This record gives sequence, structure tokens and C-alpha cells, in this order.
Amino acid sequence: MLTRRARHRKKYKSSKRIAVILLLLFLLCVAIWPHLGISEEALAVSASSSIQQKQYRVPQWRDILFSGVPGLNTATELKNPVTIKNEVSIQQVVRETLLFFIGVDIKDMRSIFQAEIPILAKFKAGPQTVSAMSLPNFPKFETKNSLPSGKPLVGLYYTHTAESFIPSSGAAHKPGGQRGDIVDVGEALTKRLGTYGISTLQNTTIHDYPSFMKAYDASEVTVRKMLAENPSIQMLFDIHRDADKRENYTATVNGVEVAKIKIIVCVGQQDLVQPHWQQNHAFAKLIDAKLNQRYPGLSRGIQMENWRYNQHLHPRALLIEIGCQESSKEEAERGIEMFGDILAEIIEESNKQ
Repeated sequence: MLTRRARHRKKYKSSKRIAVILLLLFLLCVAIWPHLGISEEALAVSASSSIQQKQYRVPQWRDILFSGVPGLNTATELKNPVTIKNEVSIQQVVRETLLFFIGVDIKDMRSIFQAEIPILAKFKAGPQTVSAMSLPNFPKFETKNSLPSGKPLVGLYYTHTAESFIPSSGAAHKPGGQRGDIVDVGEALTKRLGTYGISTLQNTTIHDYPSFMKAYDASEVTVRKMLAENPSIQMLFDIHRDADKRENYTATVNGVEVAKIKIIVCVGQQDLVQPHWQQNHAFAKLIDAKLNQRYPGLSRGIQMENWRYNQHLHPRALLIEIGCQESSKEEAERGIEMFGDILAEIIEESNKQ
């Protein structure tokens, strides 16, 4: 006659088998879901669909003061706070429910077998790979076959073209409309991507002279022209250096000192609509995750701003700050080369989709 503990154990194992069977049935449903003609996008409601774009507005004193300097308003509160919400799918709900009750993760097949074969739990899995497919709102790349051969996939430009590094050139900005060290840093990124066979369009037009405060008006003209003439561009970066202390922007990665990288994402305002901010943000999160995974310490994270900085012109447009005025140009070049490795990895993954 079975003891109470034995009966309980038998009942528990039976429940686990039922749970695994239900899980396998669910996976079968997931497999045939795309063939039913019902897309997740059809079930989601865009949070930005109710925002009506306005073409003109009267500039306020704050607009004039901050318009030319990204990050200057970091300490101030957003005029229109934005809550970032991930899209919730049926699969996500079921995954979290099963994980909570029976410890099975439908995205990790090992956990299904571990539920029945406990000894497998002693073998640790490798680090989880971050991919674009795991992020909501990620703007899909064009397919490899649809892109013309030899055309640029990456676009670079410099709104504050005169930005420089004091230890290298003795000044934070090159005077009189000269191109600063930041352009050399962008060139280092271009060369790094070239080693992967990735063509990059680098526009070195001077935008911050004669008017620094109108630099973004000038760079918007450049960006529109770049995109119109090069529709093959899949990602677009405005390269800057920050204004900060050296200790906040220096990291040791793989035994060498490098300048850290911060990613700026713009959410816009009611009268400065940014229709791509969620896509830009998803792109930024992918880059940040891969930087942390491959080069821990290199990323300073993502900073949200309620401006636009030309990011309304492309779904994968970001402002990148590499180092600060107290960093050396060599440190910035080393950091941007590692950044290039991450971009190449993302492009390679997109070509396999």
C-alpha cells in the first residue's frame, strides 16, 4: 500500500506529464498560428496613431537655448513624459504562466526536458544571444536580395562637426568652421565596417558654422539628401562626443582604455512629432544589449530626450556620443571600432532572416 508521500510524489509526476503534454500542444498551435492569417500586429493598437502632426509652432526660450546641444537638458524633466511599453503577445503570456507554475520556458527547449530529466539541470546553458527578433517594435531590415550590391548600408554625419578632444588637439572645438576630431572618429568606424565588407556613406558637411544654434536645421537638410540619394541606407548615426568628466567616459575593455558610448533616443513632443521613436528605441536597445554582452563596460546606456535630432527621418536613426572632451581621440577610435563590430553583427544576423 502506497504511503501518503509516495502517493503525493506519484500525483506530482502525473501533473508534470500533463503539463508537458499541454505545452507540446501549445507549441503546435504556435507553429500553425502564422498560417491562420491572423497577425499579432492586427491585435496591437499603435500608441502614436492618435497624435496629429503639426508643421509649425512658435519657439520658446528653452527651445532656442537647448536646440543645438543634445544632452544639455538632461537634468530637466520631460515636458511630455512617455511611458515605454512593450507589446504583449499571447505567446508571452503563456510563456510567463508556464514558467511560473511548472518552471518550463517555451523559448528554452532544455527546460522542457529538464522537467522530466532533472539531471540535465546540472549542465549550464551558454549565454543567451540577443537578437532583433526578440525585441518588440524592431524595424525589420530590407532583405539581402533586395539591396543593390555595393550600395551603402550605414550612413554617418556630424551635426557638431567641430567637436574635438582636448588631449589630442588642445581644444574642445576646432575654430572657424574646421572639421574636428569627431570626423576622424567616424572615419575609424567607416574603416572598421569596411573590414566586414559593409559599405558606409560618411557625410562630412560642416553644420555648426557659422551658426552653432542652427546646426540641426542644417544637418536635417543633409540627412534628407543622404536618404533620398541612398535608399539602401539601413542605419543612420549622428556622431558626437559628450561634455563630461573623463572618469565617466573611460572604460578598460580587453585590456585597453576606450571611450564609452552613450546612445540618445528622441521621443519628440506633441508639436514636434517623432513617429519612429519606438523603432529607434528598439534599435538602441539591441545595440546596447550587444555592447554589454560582447564588450562589458563600453556602453553608458540609453538616454531619452523629448526632441527629434533628425531621428524622425528614419526608423533606425540614432545619436551616438563617443567619449567626452577630456577623452583622447585614440580612446574614442578604439571605442567606435568596437561599436562597428556590433553593427556588423547586427547586419550579419539580418541577412540570415
